[in-house]
Amino acid sequence: MPRRHVFVTVFCCLMAVVAVVGYTHDTVGKTPVRLLLENAGGRVVFDHRRHAEDYKVACETCHHESAEARENVQPCGACHGVDFDGSFREDHVAAFADDETTCATCHHMGSAPAKWDHAAHAEEYGLSCTDCHHANADIEPEPARCTACHLDKPMGDIPDMKTAAHAKCADCHQKWFDAGMKGCTSCHPFTDNRKLSASGQPVDVNPGDADCTVCHGDVKASELIPDRMEAFHGNCMKCHEKHGKGPFRKDQCNQCHTK
Repeated sequence: MPRRHVFVTVFCCLMAVVAVVGYTHDTVGKTPVRLLLENAGGRVVFDHRRHAEDYKVACETCHHESAEARENVQPCGACHGVDFDGSFREDHVAAFADDETTCATCHHMGSAPAKWDHAAHAEEYGLSCTDCHHANADIEPEPARCTACHLDKPMGDIPDMKTAAHAKCADCHQKWFDAGMKGCTSCHPFTDNRKLSASGQPVDVNPGDADCTVCHGDVKASELIPDRMEAFHGNCMKCHEKHGKGPFRKDQCNQCHTK
């Protein structure tokens, strides 16, 4: 093969590599040049740099896990899953493992420890020690702190502290007052984590305690958080229509999608 042909072949290969890399990475900074979004409706090429630099779209407009601009933004899929199944939840928690303050964006209510009045139960309500503490001397010769045996995690047949306390309190209240525990707010005071975060106070959110159903009723996560397609469509279409680039129609996918 003539040297000129070899040079042309190598040059074309290098240009192809540069073109592919250019769709997903910025070789200079952290901002991607373009993003290639694969989906069933056809590929969408999103010019990230043009939106960020030329159109001056603030990062937090799309990466709205934070109310302020930041460098370590999360990808859209960290919150907007294709399916809100067990696999998504595991990846979602892992994505925010080192950045729990942004959990307050969605998990905006946090529970505080229940205010349990020991003196009132013992003196005013007429309960004896053995109503809560084990009456079996082989287990507990004399009343001790619950945490002496019930730890953060179950130990063999001994339930963890949370399980033991919930079972004991709910059983007693149901028995004497016919008042089953209805939601966490029956015992736990809740606080608005968004206000804490906005004021600069530390936010300690445990998604396991920040159950959506406490405030939103018996709803599915998909009814509160748009899936990935709805999130993209809603954000992109809303912005383009606002700036006179719409309206968009559901039967004209080729406005954005390419086969």
